[in-house]
Amino acid sequence: MNKQKIFFIIKLLISFGLMFFLYRKVDFAEIISMVGNINGWLLLVLFGLLFFNTAISTLKWKILLLADDIHIPFKGLLSSYMIASFFNIFLPSNIGGDAYRIVDIAKQSSRPVHTFASVFIDRLSGFLALAIMGFVFPLAGHGMLEDGRVLFVPLAVFVVIVVMIWALYNQKLLRWGMRITRIDRVDKISSMVNQFLDSVTAYKEKQGVLAKIMGVSFVFQFTVIVFVYLLSTTIGFDIPFLYFCMFVPLISLLEAVPASIYGVGFRDAGYVLFFTQVGRTHEDALLMALLYVAVTLLYALIGGIIFVVKKKRA
Repeated sequence: MNKQKIFFIIKLLISFGLMFFLYRKVDFAEIISMVGNINGWLLLVLFGLLFFNTAISTLKWKILLLADDIHIPFKGLLSSYMIASFFNIFLPSNIGGDAYRIVDIAKQSSRPVHTFASVFIDRLSGFLALAIMGFVFPLAGHGMLEDGRVLFVPLAVFVVIVVMIWALYNQKLLRWGMRITRIDRVDKISSMVNQFLDSVTAYKEKQGVLAKIMGVSFVFQFTVIVFVYLLSTTIGFDIPFLYFCMFVPLISLLEAVPASIYGVGFRDAGYVLFFTQVGRTHEDALLMALLYVAVTLLYALIGGIIFVVKKKRA
């Protein structure tokens, strides 16, 4: 058995272990009763929000590719993004979806390293926006938090990402590291690293690129907050919107931990940890987590259909 299969099995075990721990005392009859009260029309609005986020994410990706002189039609990028959302179901922390996007678009651009750079910076900018919102909103409402120490999580992520961005954009430290480790003497690796850094330089030098992608990233993360807030109203939650601004980015950081499949377990734990602090029951919090997964999975299946159609046409 290779290492990939072993890691996959470990992540499955972690996911199932967390699910068992969280759901072992849940009253599923109460959950089923709450599901029956869901407004079907509002679910359509939720689907619309998910598509909106896919569209603006595609736009961000296109901005990065254009800055590197890679011209791919928006329709093709959108299709790739939709299919990527389907593959994200099976692998941790969006790894499956990102890998698909890189392979798919690299075939069209004939520049795999530059395509990888666009996906990497796309993902990094998203985490930066998430970390900033995960720190700023809870900081603004710190008096409403039972435990202010949760602020250290997004702050730590923010610091790590800022250091990564500084290293990428300054590049002197990275190139020094390559010389010290003699990686620069391995032609293939050196060429790939230089191509990657050239793409980063292109993003930095093209006016407005960084501002645009960060702007889109903030809109994306705020839309996720609105999505979860509206989802909560379908099951009769009456919680001020500010709490969602405080909690959802922190939950998103938790589910991004690459130690489970599709964030299962970590996401659920996040909902329980935070929303039980504002008067909701354990079952309420878990129901919201389940509904989030159900709606996003249904949406992701659209990408699976697109993938099958695309394969048949190939």
